[in-house]
Amino acid sequence: MTRNPEFQRQLWLNWSPSLLAWSLGLSALVLALPLVLAPGSERASYLGVTATAGLWMASAVYGSVLAGRSLAEEAGQNTWDWQRLSALSPWQMAWGKLLGSAVPAWMYTLWFALAVLFVSATWAGQAALGLHSVALAVLWGLGLQAWAMNSVLIGWGQREIPANRRRAALLPLLFLFFIPGPYLGRIYGSLLNGSERAVLWWGLDIGSKGMAYLFGALLLALGLLTLWRQLCARLDVRTLPWAWPLGLAASGFFVAGTLDAGLPALWKATAWIALAATAYAALQHVHSHLRSWRQVQWSASRGRWREMLQALPLWPVSWLLALAASLLLPFQPDAHEAGHGAGMVALLACLQLLRDGLILTGFALLAGRLRSPLAAFCMAWVVINIVLPLLALGLAGPGGAAAVQPAMALMFGDSGIPAIRDATAWVSLGLQLLLAAGWAAWIFRERVLGFAHENG
Repeated sequence: MTRNPEFQRQLWLNWSPSLLAWSLGLSALVLALPLVLAPGSERASYLGVTATAGLWMASAVYGSVLAGRSLAEEAGQNTWDWQRLSALSPWQMAWGKLLGSAVPAWMYTLWFALAVLFVSATWAGQAALGLHSVALAVLWGLGLQAWAMNSVLIGWGQREIPANRRRAALLPLLFLFFIPGPYLGRIYGSLLNGSERAVLWWGLDIGSKGMAYLFGALLLALGLLTLWRQLCARLDVRTLPWAWPLGLAASGFFVAGTLDAGLPALWKATAWIALAATAYAALQHVHSHLRSWRQVQWSASRGRWREMLQALPLWPVSWLLALAASLLLPFQPDAHEAGHGAGMVALLACLQLLRDGLILTGFALLAGRLRSPLAAFCMAWVVINIVLPLLALGLAGPGGAAAVQPAMALMFGDSGIPAIRDATAWVSLGLQLLLAAGWAAWIFRERVLGFAHENG
């Protein structure tokens, strides 16, 4: 890592001998507060809480702000073009900024970590608990810093526009407090109380601490994959879209393990995570669809299949993953009625998302002719999925609403699963897919094939 030019550059920008003294002095002042203010019998307890809070604030929050700022300053100082011209690989850029930009935060983390270890080993008599607290703070700190950098890159949009520095900590804080959901209370309770409760993951009792380590490792791995993929795009480095489906499959595997319901839970979790990722990728990169599809067509016309896959937008990749998981769901050896119903619901969602993706692609290919392709798509989506089904519901009842919006078949009748097996919903969805595909193909012929013919 010391030979990484970006890491050396970040150290030169962020490290100074005075940082060591300032961080030690400020950390000592913070740690002195409970010793002065707390009652004598509770000083050790309050000191431990203060040290643990400082440890997490330094590694997760302060570190995330610094990591995000390192990328925001590249745009603000107009130095990103120099990064493109450098010989740095995306991995070197990612690790160099991740480890070097947050050096001040890691100095504060060091002092608070020493305080946590001292309190847990001397006064609390639980040295292992202190080691777990420090290890988790470092693991989660790295993961959240990676996602802070991702949030800045996402906020740049099509051009490297300087982003608000405070936004760099928003996405990591969401991960820290909201994403784990039902596991977070048990994990933090176990860490604070030193108890170990049964927490199953794929039938194995890994405990609350094990779940915290597992989720932190997943957070860091997904953050690094996402960061690498985004830096590849920003540095104009072509790569195959393998990181995207790999991250989604890993997320599905992790979520299914917490449900402890076997392979059906794996396919179900993977399908719905991939569907959500498909919608996000299609909307997030709507501004680049026209350019991407033109590159896909150009590469395919010359037989450069690897370049074609490298230029392919991400949403078809995750959609294929969702489709595969949805098709596998009903065919498990132990699948029952609910499993078949869940597979049909997931398949219906896949087909409807494909319809919406085709419509979005059509509007995206009209970039330059429409003032805002995304706004035009949102208006069309509201009309197709909300306004027209409600009009059909008022005029023709539930059957008419299901014919216009097949997902509404789940809302009527005694059970949504038998209702969705009605051929009307599927025939209607098939016709809508044909219309959406025909419209997208017509726009593709005009805006992509026509452009290739004019410039060929």
